Amino acid sequence: MSKAAHVMLSVSPDATDSAQKVKEGSLLFGGALNLILILLLAQACWYVVFSPQGPLRLYTPNVGVSFVITVLMVIHWGVDVFGYWPFSRRWLNETSSPVRGIVLLATYVVLSFFVMFVFYYQLLGMYGPVFFSGPGLLSGGGLGQYPQTATENACFAQVMMNTSIIFFTMLWLMVLGFRPWESLGRFARGLGVFFAGLVLAVLAFCVLFFPHIAYQFYPAQIFMGAKPWWIDQAMTMSSQFHFGWIVPALVLLYWTDLLWEGRPWSLISVTWVRAIVMTATVIVLGYVIMIGGNMIMDWWWDIEAFEGGSTLENPAWRWNHVAEMAMFCHAAAFILANYFNNLPSMGGIAMRAVLRTLISLVGGIVIAYLYYELGPILLGTVPGIAQEGDTTLAWTVMFLILMFSHQKLFRGWPFQNK
Repeated sequence: MSKAAHVMLSVSPDATDSAQKVKEGSLLFGGALNLILILLLAQACWYVVFSPQGPLRLYTPNVGVSFVITVLMVIHWGVDVFGYWPFSRRWLNETSSPVRGIVLLATYVVLSFFVMFVFYYQLLGMYGPVFFSGPGLLSGGGLGQYPQTATENACFAQVMMNTSIIFFTMLWLMVLGFRPWESLGRFARGLGVFFAGLVLAVLAFCVLFFPHIAYQFYPAQIFMGAKPWWIDQAMTMSSQFHFGWIVPALVLLYWTDLLWEGRPWSLISVTWVRAIVMTATVIVLGYVIMIGGNMIMDWWWDIEAFEGGSTLENPAWRWNHVAEMAMFCHAAAFILANYFNNLPSMGGIAMRAVLRTLISLVGGIVIAYLYYELGPILLGTVPGIAQEGDTTLAWTVMFLILMFSHQKLFRGWPFQNK
């Protein structure tokens, strides 16, 4: 009898099952400890970067939202698009997790500062579309004559542009991978996806977001942008209407790998058919989620949104709130997948996907409730849900960045050690 066969016979099924249960229990315990660590770190980062009592005070809120979305975009570029280039595979594999994570995260944060405060503020906004730059708007007078107004409007434009870039870049990766550049090296194939996502995002921005920006000036820039074509349906000229569906659509892209193990799109074997079906489906479902979310709000508050309404009845706030709730649910999904071993792991893929989705939806509601209840105490946010000077996206995106960085850059250190 071979040694391998002897070992197999000497280990009973009960012993194997017990060992597996011990391993799963250890993973869950380590994940819970890491989650507590990330929550404490999120509190510290919020105080330093965003809190009204902290040193930087970036929560205005558009400046804070713009910054964290820029960081998320750059991390997606670095990790998903360029595969950690220019860092070598050997360095990535052999470097200790704390050093690896600190170097990578510091690199991406510095690049994010460059994108937001040099590229947008000092280059693109000063020599091209001025609405991307607070200083550019100030130099032109008019709407931008007040520093706070100019900064907020410039950051709003950056939020919409960067969200479009993230969506179309991740959409390309999900439906096509690195095609048609998959045979090239990390940098070359990454550059292909980078520019593909960028071109699609610019085209979408011109149609979905730019008309709002052109018409928010006084007088409206009628020779620079078309009248927002969605006004009749959205009851507002605000491009939050499009933000309200593109964020849920992005969450569906994330959940494809995170919760659904590539299904149902992986069942389509023909690449171009899968690309068309997946693109059309996530966009339509994102729109359906937005409309459904608005209907739920109509029922919950027993009042429909109307043009000119105050915050709670303001259609633009309603569309944006759908995006906020979608990100709360995505935070719950990320916690489930990365800190609690993507439970449940038993049963068929369809049943697992449904249960994980339900857990994420309920978890998102719980996180939202805790945010609104504890935010004024822990974060210094404005009490209540419907506030003009408040958006949950600054915290949720920051929290997601910390969790994503912890799992991908720090490899689950110190309690998971992937």
